[in-house]
Parts: sequence; structure tokens; C-alpha cells
Amino acid sequence: MNYNLFSYLIYLIVTVFITVWVGKAFHKNGIHYIVSIFEDEKVAHAINNLLLVGYYLVNIGYAILKISDWTNPSSFAEVVSSVSLNLANILLVLALLNYINIGVLATISYYKSFNHSIN
Repeated sequence: MNYNLFSYLIYLIVTVFITVWVGKAFHKNGIHYIVSIFEDEKVAHAINNLLLVGYYLVNIGYAILKISDWTNPSSFAEVVSSVSLNLANILLVLALLNYINIGVLATISYYKSFNHSIN
């Protein structure tokens, strides 16, 4: 049995599922936060859509990068270990990027409210 192909298949199925599910959740729930920062709804929806596209591109790129860096498993235990390690890497990177996005949006919100209080 080709464990390498089997591990790629499991990894890609789980990665695509997580990517789509989390991306939809970010897109659906993030719009409320973005609208509160950028009062213009058209701008908020445009930014939300750009963040979703960026999220998908980063996730796809990182997933492909991790596959190119993969070691060939020789047993089922190594398949489980390899898939879980690579999925954990992707989840941690995406969580970090999400917190960076929230931090950037919070900083923009802070400076917008600071400028309104000065004027």
C-alpha cells in the first residue's frame, strides 16, 4: 500500500473541509465587526470579501507548501502522525493570521475613534 498517497488524500480532504468551513464562519461573522469599524457597508463588504480571498489563498499555498515538504510514511502510525502534525501547523498559522487581522482592524478602529474625538 502506498502510505504517502493515502496520507496526502486524508490531509487534503481534511484541509479542504476545514478551510471552507472556517472561511465561511469568518466571512459570515466577521462582517459585523468590520461594519462597526467602517460605517460604509459597501466598503465593509469589500474588505470582508478581500479577507476571505486572502484567507483561501494563504491556506491553499501553505497546504501545498507543507505537502512538498512531506516525509514518506512507511506505516499507518506514521501516516496519522504526519497528517496530524501538518494539520496542526496549518491550524496554528491560520489562528495566528486571524489574530493579526483582528489586531489590525482593532488598531484601525482605535485610530478612527481617536481622530473623531480630536475633531
